[in-house]
Amino acid sequence: MSWRLVGVLEQRMEFVVRACGGESLSSLCREFAITRPTGYLWLKRFREQGVAGVREHSRRPQRSPRRTAEMIEARIVELRLQRPGWGARKLAVLLQRVGIEGGFNAHRQLSPQNRKRCTWALNLPSLV
Repeated sequence: MSWRLVGVLEQRMEFVVRACGGESLSSLCREFAITRPTGYLWLKRFREQGVAGVREHSRRPQRSPRRTAEMIEARIVELRLQRPGWGARKLAVLLQRVGIEGGFNAHRQLSPQNRKRCTWALNLPSLV
């Protein structure tokens, strides 16, 4: 006997249809292995938006209140290009001289992809 493959959207639609049909929401949530608040959220979205509301939504934050302003980011990159050998501390001092005070992380702005890796993982013995 093969397993029945069902997509997320199909499962959510089945949940919504059965819930709108009058089945107990708590028993449906148990069957679909979701919490009741999630079940109510799916129902609410379906009633407000239709099928589009049941689809998977982005988990990306809608805003980032502590994000560095684009003008400051551009200035940091500009200073970095002028003085490639200088680190974040010296560039931060230059920015303060220009009148741009704290509220940013020069290290993060300079190289977000160069964060340190877990060095302990490199020292693990091989399992093979």
